[in-house]
Amino acid sequence: MQKELIDAALHQYALHGYHGATMRKIATEVGIKPASIYFFYKNKEELFIAAFKQLLNNHFRKMESILLENRDKPVEQIFTAMFQGIASHHKGDIEGTNAYISLVTSPIPEITKYLYSHMLRYNEWLADSLESILKNSYPTMLPREIDRVIKQFVLIGNGIFWGIKLYNDEDFEEQVVLASEIIHALFDEINKGLIHEREY
Repeated sequence: MQKELIDAALHQYALHGYHGATMRKIATEVGIKPASIYFFYKNKEELFIAAFKQLLNNHFRKMESILLENRDKPVEQIFTAMFQGIASHHKGDIEGTNAYISLVTSPIPEITKYLYSHMLRYNEWLADSLESILKNSYPTMLPREIDRVIKQFVLIGNGIFWGIKLYNDEDFEEQVVLASEIIHALFDEINKGLIHEREY
């Protein structure tokens, strides 16, 4: 029942926003009385925190699985696979993506606290993972250069995510391809720099 309530909460949130997604509407979608929800969640905020956790954890698991599946590939292919994963994951669950964007852009205080905690955990995992990949591929790369590449990855990844709402399907696919081309150009430049260093 908790999964059904979370799914209904996200559906109603995507349709009506937080204030419009009433407990009555959620209960009606699930087929129970509104009072029955309180057997599982003490209030509306607790239900939406649970729903938001599900969205964030699903994204986290997707990124972890992509990294695991591609860990033996060249670094630029790993970055490209992660960009494609961001696109496919969020395009494949557009309702969840709409709910996520609504929650992020107009959060309730209780969700803000959890969002900050989750994003800190996710960003630390991402930075550590990408740093490890870069160090394995480029042992002589300086820490400031590693930091710069990671920040560029995050910037491009954020652009892909928000592009889901800004572009139609064809234009969005082009944006994902361009993101991959930018990453390949970045690593081409890094590789040229390393060759130049060896020559001198």
